[in-house]
Amino acid sequence: MSQDKYNKLWKALGIAVLFAIPLVISDRYFLHLMVMAGIFVMLTSSWNLLTGYAGQINLGHAAFYGIGAYTSALLVMKVGISPWIGLFMGGFVSAFFGLLLGIPSIRLSGPYLAITTIGFAEILRLVAMNWVELTRGSLGLYGIPPLTAIKLSPGFSIEFTSERNFYYVLLIAIFLTLFCFKRLVQSEFGITLKSMRDDEPGAESIGVDTTRYKLAVFTISAFFAGFAGALFAHYQRLVSPDTLSLGETFTILTMTMLGGLGTLAGPVVGAILLTFLSEGLRFVEDMVKLNVRMVIYGFLLIITILFMREGVVGLFSHYRRSGDTGQ
Repeated sequence: MSQDKYNKLWKALGIAVLFAIPLVISDRYFLHLMVMAGIFVMLTSSWNLLTGYAGQINLGHAAFYGIGAYTSALLVMKVGISPWIGLFMGGFVSAFFGLLLGIPSIRLSGPYLAITTIGFAEILRLVAMNWVELTRGSLGLYGIPPLTAIKLSPGFSIEFTSERNFYYVLLIAIFLTLFCFKRLVQSEFGITLKSMRDDEPGAESIGVDTTRYKLAVFTISAFFAGFAGALFAHYQRLVSPDTLSLGETFTILTMTMLGGLGTLAGPVVGAILLTFLSEGLRFVEDMVKLNVRMVIYGFLLIITILFMREGVVGLFSHYRRSGDTGQ
């Protein structure tokens, strides 16, 4: 069997396993973790496109996540639109803010851009905290309606209040997101982003309109982050200003770096690993009465930067190449 057919077989098997998980495992807690991991897969993948492929350091990415969550929740609760439409509206409003944040990136780079994005996220967090009439401040929005049921026949409909049904919606959204990112990365657009990341002056010298590409990648990245935030809002049915915090961005960053920055599989692996690790650490925190999660995250980030800059995916690829060479 050729290597290409072998890889396709493994991918098909993996997809089949993912769709079969809720049919085999009925534990609601486990399915909840899978849903949260899936939301972070979308979120980290969107940040990876912007930072891993385009080299634009955004340390306020959680702002797009929060914008999408608040937008969809408020439109559904205040205006009465369908939550399904709210998902896309959350993405579009986040994309608009992504375009606005992309404007400073035309003249800024490196630490200056990073500081600007932190300020952007903090401003929005403070707005969400203090605009009590609209956002309920630190209490957050609660009682957000779930995704509306889909009626297949007069006597049968699919509800999305359970973890299992929401898992399938999220799985489809993840596949579409990763498909879009794969096509983007492997296209001329993706090649141009990588050239900007590696040598922006060099890319400009051969005629690349870096301004247009920066604005485009900020907008695309923000859309998918906002869509993930809207999914989170209708799943948890609660959104608070903490959704826009720097701590949330640090979680996104750690997941992506641990999995493998600048790879398609890296954010997926990192999001799943740290989601389950985070839940495990909650039991430790209850025993020691100390927030050790961020300490562990920081330690993992240091280890990744020092010893495996390509992340878990890069480490696995290295050993696989070494094995093939040994054969």
